[in-house]
Amino acid sequence: MGGRSLLPGIRASLSWLLLLLTLASGVTVTACSERSSSEAPPDPDPDPEPDPGPDPDPDPDPDPDPDPDPDCGPMPDGTLPIVPCAVGFGMGTPAGSGRNLEVPETTVYKVTNLNPSGEGSLKQCTDASGPRVCVFEVSGTIDMTSLGTYSIDNEYLTIAGQTAPSPGVTLRGVSLRVEANDVLIQHIKVRTGDAIEGRTPGDRDGIYVIGKSDNPDRQPINVIFDHISVSWGLDETFTVKDTARNVTILDSIISEGLWYNMHPKGGHSKGLMISAENMLIKGNLIAHHDDRAPLETTPAAITVNNVTYNTRQVGMRLSPLSNNSAHDGKVRTTTVAGNVRLTGPNSETRRDSAWVVVGERREGSRLYIEDNLCDGWKNPDWPCVRVDTNEGMGFRVDEPPLWLEGLTVLPASQTLDYVLANAGAWPAQRDEVDARIVAEVINRSGRIINCVGSETILYPTAQVSSASESQVRGGIPDCDSSKTAYVGRTVEIYEGTGAGQKREVKSQSCSGNTLTLNLVDSWQTVPGTDARFRIHIPCDINAGGWPKVEENRHTLTLPEDYNAVTDSGYTVLELWLHEQARKVE
Repeated sequence: MGGRSLLPGIRASLSWLLLLLTLASGVTVTACSERSSSEAPPDPDPDPEPDPGPDPDPDPDPDPDPDPDPDCGPMPDGTLPIVPCAVGFGMGTPAGSGRNLEVPETTVYKVTNLNPSGEGSLKQCTDASGPRVCVFEVSGTIDMTSLGTYSIDNEYLTIAGQTAPSPGVTLRGVSLRVEANDVLIQHIKVRTGDAIEGRTPGDRDGIYVIGKSDNPDRQPINVIFDHISVSWGLDETFTVKDTARNVTILDSIISEGLWYNMHPKGGHSKGLMISAENMLIKGNLIAHHDDRAPLETTPAAITVNNVTYNTRQVGMRLSPLSNNSAHDGKVRTTTVAGNVRLTGPNSETRRDSAWVVVGERREGSRLYIEDNLCDGWKNPDWPCVRVDTNEGMGFRVDEPPLWLEGLTVLPASQTLDYVLANAGAWPAQRDEVDARIVAEVINRSGRIINCVGSETILYPTAQVSSASESQVRGGIPDCDSSKTAYVGRTVEIYEGTGAGQKREVKSQSCSGNTLTLNLVDSWQTVPGTDARFRIHIPCDINAGGWPKVEENRHTLTLPEDYNAVTDSGYTVLELWLHEQARKVE
């Protein structure tokens, strides 16, 4: 497909621009001075623990085919890749094509409105059963804030965001949750955000692939994300849990996990957490997060040709498998190659800037971590790697212990150009969020943000259960006694006895979901139990508000006999979808 060309000619000058900007700033990829944020919020705990190569081709082709044939044919195992010319775990899924049936047949649902549910909505398509493809006759924002969580529960689904009119489709205000097998999601933007209504802030991920450990029918297998943009999660921005298997994330942008917002832990801003077995993470941009960019706790994963920019802490963490009971008895096989970590304004000088931190201790683990680039981190014994365990160095191997036949990896020196040209939902016509993120990577600008918009968030609110001269108590959702989310913030009595008073919070504690706030200065009037209080969350560091996405319409004329199988092995409909994808990539 056109968007999969490794170095598109139209963007060939990008490398020269990067070089000029780099020389002007006195920064190189291999060694650079880190910069600190001038307005750093309180320092939360690092919180690295999860909730929870190549030839292989060690010398990739220096002159890869710039425009591979879109009809690349079957993968080495004989199955057709659901994304043409791509390789990945689960890539042989038929998704919504209907090719899983003896006589291939799918149902095409046309999305004709931007309603969160109902006739003609995206949800009508995803809630249906059987092989199905969602195509779009409308562009714009589907505001799903009222749903909180948007779940995909039924297998054999393709969401083809590339079929929308310009400028594509954005899902707003929702955690997109995938619990079904054989799903392909392409060319969709998921902007979760910080509306007070919606999913609980402590569990508000952007995209969440998860199932149920006690129900084998609810453990998603073969899930592909291709050209996705996801941002503004309050918990993780993107999570793939250990209940899933065979998951691939390609050419996507994962950006701006919200920092000091409504999360009960306070500063959070986590990027990508992966713990499913058999994962490929390739060609993605992970930008502006505190940490977890990505965090990997899986026995089998390949992470290649990704760019991480402006993480406050490290880039990638290999947390020990012992942190995840779902992987008891398994041995870690990890391949990490061709990745780039770029520091940014929030990458504090007191933090290291390794690409990978190795925390593994499990005997028999094998780690191939080679040809990665990182700003300023020097470890001659294992470049771009910090080893945090006594056993870690012994796990290093010379050949990838995990590989996919047919997978090729660019040298790390070519990764930045590729990712900036190809990542995101509509790289040929990025929305203002993705365009800004890419520009900030090029210019080494931007910062980790607290909020979507600039208006102060008033959350949580609570009825006063008791109060004294320098204290107030009340019940809130998600009280977390291990953190200090509200310390330094303002608490306001906004109803009842003592209304209008505002005080700074000195310390906090939780008993169940009862929050106790201790104040820097005493109340002038002690609030009564008829009063209510709320916390002020300042939003001076923000994303500039919600982007305005034009609502445009077109009429899709589907190809005739679209269920017919062509000589390529794909159906007529699939070839049509591939053509639509080339237009936006």
